[in-house]
Order: sequence, then C-alpha cells, then structure tokens
Amino acid sequence: MFYLAEASTRLHDGSQPLPKRVWPPFMQCGVVVLVPHQILDFSLHIGDFFMAAIVGIYLPSDSNRAKFMKAALALRGAATLTKVKMGTTFNNLCLHAKKNRWGDFEPVTLTFKQLKGYAAARSKEGITARSLHNEMSHIRRALEGVGRKDFAQNVCANKQLEISKGTRIGSGKVVAVEVLENALDKAPANTKALVQLSRYLGLREREAVMSGDSINEWERALFQNQPITVREGTKGGRIRRFFVVPGNHDKALMAVQAAQAVLRQQEYLVVSKNLKAAVEQHSDRLAKLGLKGENSCHSLRRAFAMDQYNYYLAQGYSMKVALSRTSNDLGHGDGRGRWVYNNYLRATLENENSDKQD
Repeated sequence: MFYLAEASTRLHDGSQPLPKRVWPPFMQCGVVVLVPHQILDFSLHIGDFFMAAIVGIYLPSDSNRAKFMKAALALRGAATLTKVKMGTTFNNLCLHAKKNRWGDFEPVTLTFKQLKGYAAARSKEGITARSLHNEMSHIRRALEGVGRKDFAQNVCANKQLEISKGTRIGSGKVVAVEVLENALDKAPANTKALVQLSRYLGLREREAVMSGDSINEWERALFQNQPITVREGTKGGRIRRFFVVPGNHDKALMAVQAAQAVLRQQEYLVVSKNLKAAVEQHSDRLAKLGLKGENSCHSLRRAFAMDQYNYYLAQGYSMKVALSRTSNDLGHGDGRGRWVYNNYLRATLENENSDKQD
C-alpha cells in the first residue's frame, strides 16, 4: 500500500499542514505528490499538481515512531549507532506527544508549534543544547524524508525554534595514567587485551570487541611496519588506515599478541549471545575497573590521538597538518582537524598548560 509522502500543504505562515479533509481523493488513496507552495485550494488548482514520486514511505497502520524512522531513512541510510540515536529521539517525541494529547501525528502533519513546544520541553528537562540540536536534526531528517525540506530547514531551523547555540568544544581528557595502570592490573586477560588495543590502536569499544578477525592481519602489519587497517565496527562502515607511532609500536604489538592468546582459548574476544550484548558486557567490565566517566573507553582513544598528534608535531608538521593527519588516523577524515582538537586534545592540553603556569 502506498502512502502520502508529502504535499507541501502548509498555511500561509508555514506552520500548519492542510487538514486531511481537504486532500483530493487521489491523494487519500496513497498517490505521492508535491504541490507548489502557493497552492492552498485543491478544488480550484487540480491542474497545477505534478507527480514527484510513487513510493511507499510508511503505512497508516505503522506506529508514530515507525513512521518517523522510515521517513528519516527514506532518502539515505544511516549507521547502526545513528539509527539507535534516532530511535531514542522519536521515542521521546512520541512520549511528549502522548503527554500533551497531540492525537494522530506523523512527519507529514507535524507542525511548527508542536515542534517548538517539544524543544522547549526538552530544554526544561535539562538536556544540553548540543543534544537538543542532534534531536532536532533527526526530526528534520524525517521531515525531509517526506518532502518537507523547506519547512524543515527554514521554518524549523534552530533559531526559529529558539534553541540556544551549543558548543562543539568537548571537555573529555586523556585517560589518567594511574587509572589505566590500576585497571590493567585488575583486568582479566581478555579485557586487558581489549583495553590495550583501544589505547594503542585508538579503537572504539565496538571496534575492539569486533577486532578478532583482524588480529592476525594487524600482527603482520606491525612486523612489516605497514599501516593498520580497521574494518570491523567502524562508524558508518568507513575503513581507516594509519601507522602506529614508533613510541607505541612495541606496545601495540604486545596488545595484538595478547588478543591472539585470548582467541586461542575462546572463539571471540568477548563471548556473549550477540554483538550488542558483547559491547554492553565489555562496557560494564570497563566501568567496574574504573574506566568510566572522564576515564571511559573514549579517554583511551584520546590518549592514542594525543600520541599521534605529538609525533606529527615532533616531525616538523604544522599544527594544522598534524591535526589533519590525526583526524585521519581516528577515522574522521582530514577535514575535521579543528573538531578533533576541540574534542580529543584541547581539554588535556589546556589543563597541562594551566599546571605549568601554576
């Protein structure tokens, strides 16, 4: 069954879609059309309609959450973690709608007033501006998926929704040396190997848990002074390659060999019923070892980034080039150097400078 994807059917202020009772019969049957914005009287302007697509975005019987998720994925796919975060956003939106008695709502009928009310409510709940920006991005993506691009990007921009500007400067620091050493002393063999892989190869939790198939390849690469290739568990499936800096080469090799020893005893680095459970189990183990909060698994990745960055500076590269190379090593691409500095390095470097001044 086909369903209406969009019909740019908004009132003059752009805030309200036209009520379903004024949709022409062929639209109610599920044909997907786009209508020029100036057309507000269907009965007089049927001749001005033009067909945009005949596709099934979602069904009337779908839950509101499912409608938003399908709409958000209509134009392009998304990484697994992005889908999880979008799902959380749409859950929150649906709970807010139920609490405020919106009744039947979906991406085609969501209004500016409703979205502004949701944004205000989320702000009162205490979520950060950056988190709210991300939620609005998910909702706008669903609106764009049903053809409401202009409404999403212009009418529902953060400024119009009165959402404050967030900062892209992170507060996370490199893992504390004493915390890491204490964790490694207490960790069982498989967790210890995963911690060392994250520290010296810059692996995310998911990448470390899924690294079993790459361990032998990484050992060969380190022996031959070739780049490490990370394939499994990466964000968006983006493969990345990097050289381990000389100062960490032997430690990285020891981490890889420790993982090989674990895999000789068991099939996976983390044995669990499925991947999701394995990642959660690994995260729980790290937390029990003290690797949580500001010393979480991502702080191990920050330590890796710091080593890469300092090495490039020592080789005579400018700060800009060093950051670009570090960004590539982390899998963020060479155009995100400033972002990497703000989120991986800045807090630690500023803290070090402050200590020197004291």
